Order: sequence, then C-alpha cells, then structure tokens
Amino acid sequence: MKWKKEKAEAAVEKSRRAEGKAAKLQLDKPYTIRLTVTLLGITVVTALLLGIVNYMTAPIIEESNRRKTEAAMQQVLAADSYQSMEGFPTEEGVTSLSEAISNGETVGYVCEVTSSGFGGEMSLVVGVDLNCRVTGVSVVTHSETKNIGTKVVESQEVLDRFVGLTSPITVNSGEENRFDAVSGATFSSRGVADGVNAALDAVAATVPVLQSAEEG
Repeated sequence: MKWKKEKAEAAVEKSRRAEGKAAKLQLDKPYTIRLTVTLLGITVVTALLLGIVNYMTAPIIEESNRRKTEAAMQQVLAADSYQSMEGFPTEEGVTSLSEAISNGETVGYVCEVTSSGFGGEMSLVVGVDLNCRVTGVSVVTHSETKNIGTKVVESQEVLDRFVGLTSPITVNSGEENRFDAVSGATFSSRGVADGVNAALDAVAATVPVLQSAEEG
C-alpha cells in the first residue's frame, strides 16, 4: 500500500508542477508582448537614426569625393578646364568622359572609371592623350586589402607604370603594353589594368566621332 501512496503523491506533485508551468506561461504572455514591442521600438529608432546620419553625411562624402576627383583629373592630365562629354560611345565601366582643354584646344581626355579588384569596386581617373596613350592614373576610392592590394592602388610609383601604354594593356604577358602585376596583388593589378583599358577604349571610340564631326 505504501508504494501506491507514494505513486499517488508523485502524480499529485507532477500535476502541481504542470499547473505551475501553465500559470507561469500565462503570466509571461504580457511580458513577452512588452518585450516584443520594446525590441521593435528599438529597431525602428535605430533605423531612423541611421537614416538621419546617412542623410547628414551623404552630402559631405559626395563633396569630398568630388574634390578628390577634381584633384585626380589635374594629376592625370593637367589642363585649364575639363568639359564633360555627352552622347559619345563609352565602354562598360566608364562613368564619365571629359575633354581636357588648354589654351582653347583639346589636349586629351579624362575618364572616370569603375572596375573590380580583389576587395570589390574601385573608382579610377585615367588621363589619355590625343594618341590614345595613358598620361596618368589615379585611384580615387577602393576596398583593397591593406599592405597587399594597397601596394598597387595607393602607390603612385606603381600607377605611373601605366603612363605611355595604350590598349590593350596586358598583365604579366606579352611584350608591348605589358604591365607586370605587383607580387601578391595580381587581382588588384588586373582591376586597375581593366579600368585603364576601358578608358583607352572609350577614347579610341570617341576620337573618330569627334574628327568626323569636325570634318563635316
């Protein structure tokens, strides 16, 4: 009989525990709702603050990039002014093409180009003379790995090795118009070379159009 009594007591205790858990769950529902609402409110406020910060800083970043681009244009092909060109053939990746003008005459072209390196998209400014040869290269923005890809994109000495080359520029192959990649940074080297080739091809496609218009 003793074991029956112990079994009955255990059943009663189990039932009490189950009732206690059910009651606790009932009590926790309001807390769960409050917690959910609180977390949702925090998320909304955080998103709102990020939007405000982006709204306030976007013009500053845009102005900074504009100044960097203007400085880069002077660096790759110095001129009195730069006249943006519209409606001319462009290559993939070329976001802007401008005539470089000095003493009232066109001395070359400046291209703004986007290309892809190891770390992602990079923005370049490339100067091209009237013979479709590179006069200078400047990397305005990039996401390349520090001390690896930056050995290419942040080294003017390396970028100046493109000066005098014409399309198609090859990386680690060929004899003419060859660019030797920086050791350990081949992807970054190819990314810059691709951008420079796009600029050269855009100018090569544009010059005949201009000449035809002048002759006409």
